[in-house]
Amino acid sequence: MLHAITAVKQNVQKAIDNAITAFTDDNPLVQREINDVLNPANEAQRNQYRLQILAALQQAKAEAAEEPPPESGDFYVSRSPNVGLAQSAMNAAIEQNAITVNAIAAAPFEAFGPLDPGWIECIIDGFKTLLSGKASFIQYQNLSDFLVAVPDKCTIALVADWGAHNSTAKLVAAQIRATSPDICVHLGDIYYAGQENEAEEFLAGWPMADPATGKISSHSSFALNGNHEMFSGGKAYFGTVLGAFGQKASFFGLRNTKWQLLAFDSAYIEQRLLGPADATRIDARLLSQYNWLLDKVKGNTAQQTILMSHHQPFSAFSQENSDGKPLKQDAENFFTAAGVASVWAWFFGHEHRCTIYDDSLSGYRARLIGNGCIPHSPPNPANLPDAGCQGFKLMNAGTNANGDALSGFVLLKLDGPSISLQYVNEDGTIFFTEQWTQV
Repeated sequence: MLHAITAVKQNVQKAIDNAITAFTDDNPLVQREINDVLNPANEAQRNQYRLQILAALQQAKAEAAEEPPPESGDFYVSRSPNVGLAQSAMNAAIEQNAITVNAIAAAPFEAFGPLDPGWIECIIDGFKTLLSGKASFIQYQNLSDFLVAVPDKCTIALVADWGAHNSTAKLVAAQIRATSPDICVHLGDIYYAGQENEAEEFLAGWPMADPATGKISSHSSFALNGNHEMFSGGKAYFGTVLGAFGQKASFFGLRNTKWQLLAFDSAYIEQRLLGPADATRIDARLLSQYNWLLDKVKGNTAQQTILMSHHQPFSAFSQENSDGKPLKQDAENFFTAAGVASVWAWFFGHEHRCTIYDDSLSGYRARLIGNGCIPHSPPNPANLPDAGCQGFKLMNAGTNANGDALSGFVLLKLDGPSISLQYVNEDGTIFFTEQWTQV
């Protein structure tokens, strides 16, 4: 889970500095822990591991320094893979060694220090995922793969950026369980770095898990890949999470006679839906996803399409809007290739807010639901959108008892050609409702 210590940027930076000192000095503790955790074949390989981890820590230091400080009251959740790995290691050290805020205040140079064996072990264990690269991207064998039939009348809960195992995530999970959905979909982000222990916590708190056994029924749960999962190469996501859900790949579809909800992986190559030219240049395996999507949309007159992804194509905020431009262009290229003007709707997360965008500006119903659980300050819609950014109809600016922005999820009730939608807050109140009906 996310701890208060790792939510403070200065704490993270100090811990990274201490780790850099330890790995630069190659002190006896570092030597011992690398041997114990990574089992190098010889001294040359041990030193290679040390230098690789040191380079990642130095990169983390530089990336943290470049990131703007979080707003007052916001948790520091870095979008840097290396900083995310450091935060994940800090969380592991806190839980394994019972480090507290008071302990750090009493002995600031001992906890997460160059000579703290628990901290050094967690750093090595956390950064070792960098040494073996990404998990393999799963491709289809037949175009019918990864498409699941759902009833014409069913309920589907969508939640994004929920994988923090904190108190707010638990509140949101309780609200999801209270609605008894047939299916629940996570749109990605298991914090801080999608490591194995974090994936296990994600599954333990998953709202569709059996309270007694922890088992999850097949086709009741689906998860998209997020950028935080990819901080550790996606290994726990592609292995542990997909395995627990019985999910075959990081892209999938839910289809009935009137609707198809098509989820694509925008995180394996961050904030992209690679088409033929870019896939050939960047990673040819991703063409499998593109062709699979194209098959479901092109010439389809039976179902209306609802897209789901982790990343956003645009935003009301300047930085997030700029970040989304490559995906927005990819989507426009995809629509052209599919012979459609747009799709019916698109749900996405990544940005930790809930926003109902202006449909007239995008040509489809764009819905940001990234407020799954990360504590952050409520937005001031009166000051938005930033210049040149996406206009919206409504933005959730409500607060909880702690003064943080409200977290929540959206519940879709499918009934033939109609869908009723409820955007449910962590306290059970309703932020917004809408009705979609095919003509």
